[in-house]
Amino acid sequence: MLKKITLGFIVCLLLSFTITNNFSELIQEKLNSYIDNYPEKVYVQTDKPYYSLGEDIWFSTYLVNGINHKKSNKSRVVYVELINEQDSIVSKKQLYMFTPNTAGDFKIEKNWKSGKYILRAYTNYMRNQDPDYFFKKQIPIWDVTNADSIITNITKTKLNLTKNNTLKEKPDINFYPEGGYLVNGIASKIGIKVKDKLNRDIAISGVIKDSDNNVVSSFKTLQFGLGIASLIPQNGKNYTAHVTINNTEHTYQLPKALPEGYNLNIVNNGNHLLIGVTTNNSIGLKNAYLVAHQRGNFVFEKLETTTVKNYVIKLNTNTLNDGVTHFTLFNNEGKPVAERLVYIDNPENNVHIQLTSNKKTPSTREQLSLHVNLKDNNGNAVTGNLSMAVTDIDAIEHSTLQENIKTYLLLNSDLRGQIDNPGYFFENNDNKRKYLLDLVMLTHGWRRFTWNDILYKTTKETIFKPERGLYISGRITSQKNKDIKTGTTRLTFMGAFPHQEKKRVNSAGSFKYGPFVFMDTMPTIVEARVNDFQKEETKANRMVNIHLTPNYSPSPIISRQSVLKPNLNDSTKINNFIKQSKNIYDINLDFIEDARLLDEVIVTATRKTQEEKRTEELNEKAIYGFPTNRIDMKDYENLETLSFLELVSMIPGVNVVNDSITIRGAGSPSIYLNNIPVQIDDVNTMTGAEIEFIDVLKGADAVFFPNSGNGVIVIHQKEGADFLTKNIKRKPGIIDFTSKGFYTAREFYAPNHIDPFGGNNKKDIRTTLHWEPKIQLTQEKSSKEISFYTSDIRSNYAIKIEGVTDDGIPVYHFSTFEVD
Repeated sequence: MLKKITLGFIVCLLLSFTITNNFSELIQEKLNSYIDNYPEKVYVQTDKPYYSLGEDIWFSTYLVNGINHKKSNKSRVVYVELINEQDSIVSKKQLYMFTPNTAGDFKIEKNWKSGKYILRAYTNYMRNQDPDYFFKKQIPIWDVTNADSIITNITKTKLNLTKNNTLKEKPDINFYPEGGYLVNGIASKIGIKVKDKLNRDIAISGVIKDSDNNVVSSFKTLQFGLGIASLIPQNGKNYTAHVTINNTEHTYQLPKALPEGYNLNIVNNGNHLLIGVTTNNSIGLKNAYLVAHQRGNFVFEKLETTTVKNYVIKLNTNTLNDGVTHFTLFNNEGKPVAERLVYIDNPENNVHIQLTSNKKTPSTREQLSLHVNLKDNNGNAVTGNLSMAVTDIDAIEHSTLQENIKTYLLLNSDLRGQIDNPGYFFENNDNKRKYLLDLVMLTHGWRRFTWNDILYKTTKETIFKPERGLYISGRITSQKNKDIKTGTTRLTFMGAFPHQEKKRVNSAGSFKYGPFVFMDTMPTIVEARVNDFQKEETKANRMVNIHLTPNYSPSPIISRQSVLKPNLNDSTKINNFIKQSKNIYDINLDFIEDARLLDEVIVTATRKTQEEKRTEELNEKAIYGFPTNRIDMKDYENLETLSFLELVSMIPGVNVVNDSITIRGAGSPSIYLNNIPVQIDDVNTMTGAEIEFIDVLKGADAVFFPNSGNGVIVIHQKEGADFLTKNIKRKPGIIDFTSKGFYTAREFYAPNHIDPFGGNNKKDIRTTLHWEPKIQLTQEKSSKEISFYTSDIRSNYAIKIEGVTDDGIPVYHFSTFEVD
């Protein structure tokens, strides 16, 4: 028996030794793996918090590394969606991120229904995590033609939230012991949070009683329904919180204290943290391991090697980045037993947006110039990317308490639950706000991962890969739909910058081209052959079916959790917005009507000859530029019965022998029909009746087309002719289609009140005075000038600038100016 006990003791010692010597390495390894496979974060700034039907939503999308908030080196593609109340995606943009931010916009159609829309943004790589990690922002869109009902609803909502300054019902209160658990005999702090919004801003007082009905502590909630209480639980006793409302006492059961356990207490003194660790275990804190990370980035560790029951550490924060820091205590078995979040606000990291104006109080319809730059605490220029909105503050509700890029990246995106009015904690650097922010840390948990998942669960396979461009992929089969494992494909882009490449299919008959980056649309051709492309094609070699793969994945499940919501508390400003939007709606209707009744305008110009007009008309249809030679069938209407071969033989330098064409000084040319490559036997039955004109291109004139060394002949059909449809269509071995590229944002329109054609005759009462989606500050150009014109409205205007530096520091600026 003694031998068994001794053996067991030795095993425990060996196990403890293994844990203490290897556990730190395991933690470091897992955190490093998390950093290597870092999550991505997306943030979207919009020009306004709410809109009316018929308006435009202007936005700038930011994509960053979720750990250091620098430019992500994974994804280059971001999807931004606008979702209505029926969870239908009414508009979707696919954006390419050349830099950490890019511009976008949505046109709100007049026939849409009003309601609370959601703007959602994510990358394909982010789909490997829960959709709650996507950026989601609620955007009210109103029908201003029914203005009375909007104001009534807003007013009712406001009254429901503010009509009571005293409690009438039992409030919903949660209690959060510091570190996670109450432990008998150990002094603990308990975070308190009023859950329901209706009572969150009403001060609630209460006491904590033990099971003998003795008052052992008291508490009071402060702003945002946050409070704190202190308690030393005793063995054998339970504890309840008591709140009296309208002479009725309501009770809340506190979490039951553990007989043995650990307590992790942290006091945040700004430039340093006091970290206290306590236990009542018999072996004390021996082999207990304390580790801290910031968004997965390792910050601090301590392995206790003695049997002490408690210790206190002072940790300086002047070298840490800003943001939520996650402290976890592991026991000697490697299990997490206590956790605490702390917010680090290091003044050394401060970056300031500096804004200067050429006019302090501009007049209506006057040009205003703003100079924007970034400076650190020492006045040195900082590089980064920004976006700016200038809006009418009397019609657009603005609050520095609302979400912005700084509060989102540093706070809300890393915490469980929603932080209301997060800007409050960053508005001023005073002790009250720091204290309340620490209460937020007490009452919220880290949501990016749990230690049990990261330490002991097998890493999931990455299903959704980071996208770095567009792909064109698919597979080929024989005419009998049997796989072709040795075939060859060829991709041709026919846009302004033509491109052609060839690939063999894999063993499954699949092919994939890309990544490509192009905007808007691109005429595209995919060809395939059983073996390889040959100069003298055989019918058997072309008997191939091409099956394209959709270049997009189905949209993720729509979730309305973790949605950022605007403040709609100022009914006066919303009323002004509705009235102003209604006036804009009426002005636009009047302007359209007046445009139909313009006075006669006399334009004097030199009349072009009919021949010049015809040449310009044909050149516009020829996307490749100017031909070397051309035959216009309008000049040869009496030859419409001739075949294509007979017609092309009339062009200087072109020789036709039987069914073979050569160009003098070149060779056998490539043949195109309406800019789509074809074989000569595809078009040799065409007649002049179906052709509008034929162009021959040699040398430099042919460089638009791939493989153009032997020259190019391009046939253009007459409008309405269906030869291509009848003869090419989806012929075996070739398909043509239009590839959809990345979205290019429209340019924000604002009247130029100096330009006589800039719309100065139309009344200008815009609610968004200016939108600048991309302000890039570099070492070469550390300042940017933004110029725009004021409108007809004498009002106060808000300037809201958001962005992120190249070093990953989110920045935010809010200021106002008056138009006299």
